[in-house]
Amino acid sequence: MPGELEIIARLRARARATEGVGVGIGDDAAVLQMGGGRDLLACSDLMAEGVHFRREWSLPRLLGHKAMAVTLSDIAAMGGTARYAMASVALPHTLSAAFIEELFDGMLAYTEATGVAIIGGDTSSSIDSLFIDTIALGDCDTGRAVRRNGARAGDVIYVTGALGASATGLLLLERGYRLADNLSAAANENAAISRARTQSMMKHLAPAPHLALGRWIGERRLATAMIDVSDGLSTDMSHVLDESHCGAILRAEAIPINDAARLLADELKTEPLRLALHGGEEYELLFTARPESHARIAELSSQFDVPITAIGEIIAGSGLRLERNGALEILMPSGYEHHI
Repeated sequence: MPGELEIIARLRARARATEGVGVGIGDDAAVLQMGGGRDLLACSDLMAEGVHFRREWSLPRLLGHKAMAVTLSDIAAMGGTARYAMASVALPHTLSAAFIEELFDGMLAYTEATGVAIIGGDTSSSIDSLFIDTIALGDCDTGRAVRRNGARAGDVIYVTGALGASATGLLLLERGYRLADNLSAAANENAAISRARTQSMMKHLAPAPHLALGRWIGERRLATAMIDVSDGLSTDMSHVLDESHCGAILRAEAIPINDAARLLADELKTEPLRLALHGGEEYELLFTARPESHARIAELSSQFDVPITAIGEIIAGSGLRLERNGALEILMPSGYEHHI
């Protein structure tokens, strides 16, 4: 069966070029040239039960939060301002009225907190699984959307926050840990371990993308290319390289690894660096910038109180490499990809 990237490539090759479409298939969001000094940004995400989430893992309120957050993150990755959202759901008959109400409570609470208005959507029934489709609409100054294809040799690679916590949270959930159980057991466990588990599961279940920071990066033209870390650092960096037709070197010692991922890696029988390189659903911003922008990026990091770390550089050629212990090795994209 074809993978997600193959399907997107086929559709992209067949999609008709249309007047007014500045960016179509292949980036975090489409860019529509509307005139009046602003471009419209539009994107969507589909979450399917059993693939993207399991009901027994998450409170419905957190599920609604995540459904909105992951879509609005794409607007931030384009350097735009999120304005509106739409939500469509296919509901199995087994869902209670209380579950549905809490699901929408989560969506509304998150959008209200981020200044986004939910303006519509659709509802349908489903045989046995829950499906949530969300659409985000935003805007940016004309011609200022930050695409994946602008990286060039000499650019510095940056990432916000620290990586690995969401992948750690997913591994915990797969091994039977639950957020409510962990909170109730906190008094009887090592406090640091308990906090790390809670932090990791919350990072996975209720991500908090940097919407305002992404907008500021775009408005100040600091990034030459940008993407959000949804499929994993190795995979999303490879998307930027494919679109920009260049290569990159990541420095292992520079990659910021979340403290919870470091603390729990041994218990989960994995390596912290592997979690940071290949773990998905982080929704941190991964971007490239010219070296002369470093001071302004440092100021922005301080202003938003969000760590922004230089983790490598763009080079001529192709492919992704990892510098570790003074040696270069090929780094294959090993994050998440749907296989249909």
